[in-house]
Amino acid sequence: MAARLEASRPLWDIELTEAGCGFFLPWTTGALDGELAILEEGCRQVERMREGLTVSLAVTREHETGEPASRPAALGPWLLTREKSGVSEAVIALPPELSLSQPRWAGEHLLAGLINAHLTPSPGGPATRWRPALSLAAGWSLAPLAALLAGSGPVTALAEDEVTAARISLLAEWNGRPVKVEAGPFSGLGRLRPDWAGAFGFILARLSPYLTARRLRTLTRWLAPGGVIMAAGFAPGPQTAHLLRAAVRAGLALDSSELNAGWAAVRMSLKTPGPELPPLTGSVVPAMADCPEGQDQGKADEEPGSLMTEDWEDE
Repeated sequence: MAARLEASRPLWDIELTEAGCGFFLPWTTGALDGELAILEEGCRQVERMREGLTVSLAVTREHETGEPASRPAALGPWLLTREKSGVSEAVIALPPELSLSQPRWAGEHLLAGLINAHLTPSPGGPATRWRPALSLAAGWSLAPLAALLAGSGPVTALAEDEVTAARISLLAEWNGRPVKVEAGPFSGLGRLRPDWAGAFGFILARLSPYLTARRLRTLTRWLAPGGVIMAAGFAPGPQTAHLLRAAVRAGLALDSSELNAGWAAVRMSLKTPGPELPPLTGSVVPAMADCPEGQDQGKADEEPGSLMTEDWEDE
């Protein structure tokens, strides 16, 4: 349910605990009732898909205390500090208002590890540094800064809402790093930015797995030869399987996967063409006879056509 709701509301930050799910919704004057209606419908979907299950939903007002949010001391090889500082190769400075749930911190840690490993290959490995990178995330994300510190080329961050664009720009300014922000909806970008075809050495995504899966075909077209896509923000099991099925359809192959605190990340690259399969006739597969007229020939399996079928069942 959390992953599906974050696909339709990427700015929601959902904290999963033993007590249940805590939903932190951005405050927009006059929009709260509509946002709560989305949450209520999500709960009803879970109840319909899980017989005998009842979801208890309680809504409270969370008052800011003024205390700094708890955060890790480091992100991969980079120290995290609350103080704005000059350009440093070893430190990432975080504004006081930056706050992330445990799942989002886990996703950022996983991406940072994949970025660092990709940009520091073993001796004799392919050159991966100084290539342009693209980052997709909602809200706060440290991945663009991690890419620059690890040795990437110029980084473009795609922000589909004004809040994300402002937060990426603030993080870049706090760290004195140049991150180009492209603001606007993802839909139609394949046509609007033909110059992005084959432009990026690697692409980072920290989104709901359902949102990432919908974008993989376009992202694959934007990959340069030898490029990779690194994605985080989902749980092992059905969510990962859903993403990997979409990756296969987009022409990607799984290179590696990582786990952190019950969350997963994957590294994918373009599949290399394999040898052509022999024709399905001969000694292994006998020639197929025509189906007698009037007999039911069946039909091929179809992909689920609704977001509320397989997706909700997975959750």
